[in-house]
Amino acid sequence: MKRVYGANTISRRAFLACSWALAAWGLRRGGRAAAAQERPNMLFILADDCTHNVLGCYGGKNVATPNIDRLAREGMKFNRAYVAMAMCAPCRHELYTGLYPVRNGSAWNHSKVLRGTKSVCHYLGGLGYRVGIAGKFHVGPPDSFPFARVPGFTRGSTSRTADHDCGPIKEFMRPKGGGPFCLFVCSINPHAPWTVGDASAFDRDALELAPVIADTETIRGEFTRYFAEVAALDQEVGDILEALDEAGQRDNTLVMFSSEQGWQFAGAKWTNWDLGLHTALLARWPGRTAPGKETDALVQFADILPTFIDAAGGDPESKGLDGSSILPVLRGEKDTHRE
Repeated sequence: MKRVYGANTISRRAFLACSWALAAWGLRRGGRAAAAQERPNMLFILADDCTHNVLGCYGGKNVATPNIDRLAREGMKFNRAYVAMAMCAPCRHELYTGLYPVRNGSAWNHSKVLRGTKSVCHYLGGLGYRVGIAGKFHVGPPDSFPFARVPGFTRGSTSRTADHDCGPIKEFMRPKGGGPFCLFVCSINPHAPWTVGDASAFDRDALELAPVIADTETIRGEFTRYFAEVAALDQEVGDILEALDEAGQRDNTLVMFSSEQGWQFAGAKWTNWDLGLHTALLARWPGRTAPGKETDALVQFADILPTFIDAAGGDPESKGLDGSSILPVLRGEKDTHRE
């Protein structure tokens, strides 16, 4: 039997084979489209010189951080997360490249990575993500970090203002035809010179200072200003999470928060002591990460980019990165990572 279609004729067997092939192609295409829709957005909120244990969820007693603490309750708290170097530029370059400072070239503050170094912009951009950054930048050169620049947050620590506008990041987070998003919102708080927030809200005499801190009237005054910026940071976190909700993206977004390296007081920034290298790390991922969980898995900034690549459906092991995906920890499949 033959069917006639214009000037072309095909056998019934060929016709059926062609039909099955088209149906299979449609199923595969539909499956890929469904998988693409299920790929999570990534939102990473980064503080600036915020020692991890001043936060309420890490035992801090001097300043209330309800929004950050809520994020911890709604997700997973990492008790052993670290940066490779307790300096702003090296740890941010580590975060965005998945490479140690000795490999990416940024091994001192205000430095840049080696020419040709790839970052999250290239890896997730290649997987169809819109990759943006709002707030503090502090990385380079530009061709290694071609982020979409999203306004609304202060970009440099020399311009000290408490004002922020979540409207632009909310617009960036709204569903668009260009694929899912990966957005870093980088605060300047609580980086010196500590001019943001209300220091008068803190009683300097009632502060509980760490044993490594010289307990003087001057130092206590400095800490009231530092904690005022921690409070301002917490308000920013609350506003960012509210913007995510208003954009309708809460349920399909992996949210992570880090305090960066430690404060500019004794035994923290610029050092290899625990207060400098130890960072707060929280992760909320509805439906994938169980709420209210803590883990002692040892992780560091270099692991974040491989995790994002893994969650996006890519193959982080093929990228030659120094970090490795912590997705099994986030899913509750493992409780260890590094040795």
